[in-house]
Amino acid sequence: MASHETSETSPAAASLWKGTDYGWWLAADTFTSMASSVVSFVIPIIVLAVSGSAALASSVDAMEIAVLCVLGLAGGVIQDRCDRKKLMLVENAAEVVMYVLAAAVLVASDTLHDSALLWLLVPILILDAVRGGLLGNTSNAMLRGIVPDEQLPKAMSLNDGRDAVVNMVGGPIGGVLMSISRAVPFLAGACCGLISLLATSHITRYWHRAACPKPDGSDARADEARDEPNTDDETQAESGEANKPRPTWRDAFGGLRWLLGDAFQRRLTIAAALITGTSNAFLTITTLEVSEGGRQTVSAGFVSAAVSCGMLVGAVIASTTVEYIRGGVLVVLSFVLLAVGFVGAALCPSVIGRAVFLVLSVLFLPAGNAVLGGLGNVLVAKDKLGRVGAGNMLTQYGSYGLCVLLAGIGMQCIGYATTCWILAAAIAVAAAYALSMRALITIPTPGHWAEHVQRWNISRYE
Repeated sequence: MASHETSETSPAAASLWKGTDYGWWLAADTFTSMASSVVSFVIPIIVLAVSGSAALASSVDAMEIAVLCVLGLAGGVIQDRCDRKKLMLVENAAEVVMYVLAAAVLVASDTLHDSALLWLLVPILILDAVRGGLLGNTSNAMLRGIVPDEQLPKAMSLNDGRDAVVNMVGGPIGGVLMSISRAVPFLAGACCGLISLLATSHITRYWHRAACPKPDGSDARADEARDEPNTDDETQAESGEANKPRPTWRDAFGGLRWLLGDAFQRRLTIAAALITGTSNAFLTITTLEVSEGGRQTVSAGFVSAAVSCGMLVGAVIASTTVEYIRGGVLVVLSFVLLAVGFVGAALCPSVIGRAVFLVLSVLFLPAGNAVLGGLGNVLVAKDKLGRVGAGNMLTQYGSYGLCVLLAGIGMQCIGYATTCWILAAAIAVAAAYALSMRALITIPTPGHWAEHVQRWNISRYE
């Protein structure tokens, strides 16, 4: 992807903020993330408070994730076939509708029996999961079409910092809002969705699937789409669209096949899925444990905030190191600290001690994500990012849903501490599995990625 021409002498800062619509994209994605953070925090606590069952609370979470996984592959094809800005607008509007409906059910909850409340709320949550499965990855797929390739690690480290802030305040905000009323967190989510809708409408410079390849293989329409507002559908149709075949529904598994077909991507995908599932399950049951059956929601929120604080510090570290320190070093640090931190948290008896270990575990996670996310994106053609994102969603969310379900059952049957030890051991095994790959631990700085890919015969998806 061609980089922007700017009059600035410092491309690292200028091209990302002044030469692109990254600011509008970041605003839209931030408020969508905020809505998701607040709502996802309160859902298992509401179910736990109503049912008194940790297994049922985790099962509802697992059901939503199962829907995300099933529909994610279809969503990847949709995101590669359709204008991604329009899909983001549809997603934001659907988010507002779902959260308003959920709030309405919870407002009426005082007149409903607990079982009736669950029967009304769960279908709404499943419909919202349908939205997430079909459209939830659109924003991520769109990012590479907004910023230059060489700025992807920088953008991703900023995104990790944003995520850390959102998650740091999302839990406490959700707990405080829930202490006012069960419906208030959903109303706040709906307001965030409206703001995201407005920010998305201001995005005009982005790559769209009508991009026509130049003779040298770069995208002629990509630069044009960033330099001029993309509001005319006829403009897209008149490009070389006919010369580039559209993906079909048979291509839905294309991204997953690529992720599991190449040795480098396969090992990384398996390790990432296992770590994502077990670490999130660890945090979920820890939140349920600290919440004391839904009675201490604010305390539970501040436990998750401690982890997000570590992510925020890590994002600051990543923003200053990812362009200058070898990527393999940052990846090694991220995996090692994850393993050490979660094992320590599992062995520590006090809540404060667990929080300290969890903060330690994520200090280099944003840097590792920036390296692996940036490298992974440049290996994939822009019109196939949706399908690769769907493949990642299937593996990671599938692992997450299964691990959360099993962790909830384990917490109820064998206890919180034993379940945490098992999850921590799985994280350590996954980290060791990933770091046994030389192509991973020798990743250079972004300027030398092309040579690294060629040296280790890492496949591209084009």
